Amino acid sequence: MQILHHHNLQPLNSFGVPAWAEHYIPLYTIKDIADFLATIKVSNHNLFILGGGNNTLFVGDFYGYIVHVLLRNIEVIEETSSKVLVKAAAGVNWHELVLFCVEKGYGGIENLSLIPGTVGAAPLQNIGAYGVELQDIIHSVETIELCSGKKRSFSAASCAFGYRTSIFKTTLRNQYLITDIVITLHKEKKFCITYGGIAEKLAAMGVKNLSFKAVSEAIIALRKEKLPDPAILGNAGSFFQNPWVPDNHYQLLKQAYPSLIAFPTHHQGLTKISAAWLIEEAGFKGLRTAHVGVYDLHALVLVHYGGGTGKEILDLAHRIQQKVADMFNIKLIPEVGIIGSHIPSTTAFF
Repeated sequence: MQILHHHNLQPLNSFGVPAWAEHYIPLYTIKDIADFLATIKVSNHNLFILGGGNNTLFVGDFYGYIVHVLLRNIEVIEETSSKVLVKAAAGVNWHELVLFCVEKGYGGIENLSLIPGTVGAAPLQNIGAYGVELQDIIHSVETIELCSGKKRSFSAASCAFGYRTSIFKTTLRNQYLITDIVITLHKEKKFCITYGGIAEKLAAMGVKNLSFKAVSEAIIALRKEKLPDPAILGNAGSFFQNPWVPDNHYQLLKQAYPSLIAFPTHHQGLTKISAAWLIEEAGFKGLRTAHVGVYDLHALVLVHYGGGTGKEILDLAHRIQQKVADMFNIKLIPEVGIIGSHIPSTTAFF
């Protein structure tokens, strides 16, 4: 195990904002994790477990330990004529896992193509896109308890998945380090293409015989049309969650704003509102203030043009939240993890 001091975090976050870690520990193996837990008493230190840095906004230097999970392996652990179990380590790039699966003809994961970040961060957020969420395919989450070093496997049911949340983000926040996930995929020709223009994109691509790879390629094309590449323009994808509001609130908004975009939920009495629509209607789409702004092709994406700071992005986010609250009486909740200079306790995994 290696401990690096005063380590540069700018290349380790997709916003590309400057920040430094007082201490930085890369974890490449399970032994590294064991050595780390034997060396550092986590309850006595400020700790942040870093995944891909794709869902993180540093608003200052971090005083404590940044632990970077870099475990990497993908393997098929069970396969039948209809079902497949695939195990992937926490440090694997999420899209790399998707491509591995679709190339082998395994389905269920293709709608989650090109989501940035790592495998280990996926359960925390219950990542989702184009009508599919991680909870739809998760079999188990393999972890190590930080206080004891003991391994524990969480079944899908015990993860308490919800909209962009899980037990690792709520009840058991900061208590476990995710090492691997196991997902359940299928070989049947079942597809989810009714969401977000997938069918139209497949038609435009001339696809007549559906495959998991074709659906994945359609979604990759859709995401590239809407979202900037973090390697070119600093961003973390969707900055805010789509808010859920009571149906009576939605009906009032729909009367006042007929163009309002909303989606049904599985919860009676609640409707999901498009955060991108709210932000665009509030006048922020395409706005740029010095070094940061709102992407001109998707209002839900806050961007860093270079030369700015995390605090500038956070200040813009606060402006958006205030305007949306004033106009629509809706509170936007960040999907991105906000990491400040001084955090009172062990922090979550992004």
